[in-house]
Amino acid sequence: MKNIMIKHYRFIGVFVAVLIATGCQEDFLDQTPKDSLTEETVWTDPQGATQFVNAIYGEMPSGFDRSYDGWAKGLYLLDGASDDGDVSMGWTHSTLLQNAQFLPSYVPWGNMWGTYYNLIRKTNVALENLERLEDEELKTRLTGEVYYLRGFIYHELLRLFGAKTEGGKPTGVPLIETSLDIEDDLQIPRATYAEVVDFIVADLDRAASILPTKGGIAAGRATADAAKAIKGRVLLYAERWEESAAASNELIGANYSLFGNYKELFLTKNNEEIIFAKKFAYPDKHHQSNAGGTAGAGWDVYNTPPSFRGPSDAGWGGNLPTQNLVDSYDMIDGEPQDESTLYDPENPYENLDPRFEQTIVHNGSTFRGREIELFEGGIDKPFIYTGYFLRKFHNEDLAIYSRSSDQDWIFVRYAEVLLNYAEAKNEATGPDASIYEAINSIRNRAGMPDLEAGLSKDALREAIRNERRIELAFEEHRFFDIRRWKIAESLLNGPVQGIKIIKNADGSLDYAKVDFEQRSFPSKLYVLPIPQGEIDKNPAAEQILGW
Repeated sequence: MKNIMIKHYRFIGVFVAVLIATGCQEDFLDQTPKDSLTEETVWTDPQGATQFVNAIYGEMPSGFDRSYDGWAKGLYLLDGASDDGDVSMGWTHSTLLQNAQFLPSYVPWGNMWGTYYNLIRKTNVALENLERLEDEELKTRLTGEVYYLRGFIYHELLRLFGAKTEGGKPTGVPLIETSLDIEDDLQIPRATYAEVVDFIVADLDRAASILPTKGGIAAGRATADAAKAIKGRVLLYAERWEESAAASNELIGANYSLFGNYKELFLTKNNEEIIFAKKFAYPDKHHQSNAGGTAGAGWDVYNTPPSFRGPSDAGWGGNLPTQNLVDSYDMIDGEPQDESTLYDPENPYENLDPRFEQTIVHNGSTFRGREIELFEGGIDKPFIYTGYFLRKFHNEDLAIYSRSSDQDWIFVRYAEVLLNYAEAKNEATGPDASIYEAINSIRNRAGMPDLEAGLSKDALREAIRNERRIELAFEEHRFFDIRRWKIAESLLNGPVQGIKIIKNADGSLDYAKVDFEQRSFPSKLYVLPIPQGEIDKNPAAEQILGW
């Protein structure tokens, strides 16, 4: 960790100039470098201070641009290592993550430890220097934004590398509140999980007390609403149910609503459901900005089957839904597939929850203007091991390789807030009308009927969890949800299923669920280990859960 803490300490002016030079984006992410930057001009000049904070936003990893070993971005989502997904590119470290076949010497997505701590250092630098701005309104706003960003970054670190445990040695992550220098003690142990949660909540509360709500600041910047939404999630993960429900409830019926079209909400920038997102706008900022790798790549290239070709190459296949996920979609009458009279095994995709078609491409779907063939021998079957690929997030009108993708990555949206509230409220007090109202509003938007009334607390818990699985599929929640619910061992020690389709001579189709892959989930995989190189620099930050 030592090099993460000090690698830019010598001259903050040069440090800032490097940050500002890394990419730009329309509107608030305009990071055009200025000539002759010095420490003084950065922190006393409104544009210099704003650009410094903009760079923190711009470097926040997302599902679309998380750096893959330094040569490409966004190759696969964390859902590819859950029961909901697989990854067609077997050469990625997704295979290691799916089966715990790795050591701290090489950790899948382990580079996020250094990335997040580097960003935390930048937030600390900003908080130590923003006081020098004379523009009081700007100083206050930027300070609120940085508190939000630091809290959000610690949340990401904690859910990857920390674990909620009872007793024993600390299982949080090291808490660093200042921009450390070479003279400082750089041996920093883990804090407890509760201490990190309290720290995050304090930062988010500060941000919420300072920042405007939606409409009072440019899209893509932190708001008081975003701080409350993430606070609700952080407290949900910490199982502080009443506090989580209260935080999420502050946003219900306030400044946000459910977007009318589930599929299009991921393609419609700045819509009424989005609370906080990472902004992209080609050509200034796109999914492969500063990534190297394949020119013109991005979400649409990485997640289109190889049967589709662009001017220079074919699609990569990408993130593949499993049959396990497909089986979790209810029929349009609200009943599970194995209980509904609407289910037809000869036409298994008819009459499913409409979000199925809007999320998943299956045999017979129309995708990018033609019918998809995922039966054995079909043109689209190679490398699509599960028999399904993703429609969600796709801009099907964008020819692959014509340019890199620039869909915004949604970190938190109103539907998640409703789901967070429903889960926390049910755990805190049991079923009530407000929980049904929250869940049913999501289901009704999708065209699904209300939940069955009068469910027990346990039954409602399962209904909420399944609704969360469907609504937030491949938004990088399932990876963490099955860990915090402590059900990953029961789901991921054994086979994961796909579909095998045989096309008969008469054109009829036979469907068979098949085990396409064996998974292994030892209990230590509830958390990622700290990369060994970072432990070597900071032995005080010990490994946990058997790593």
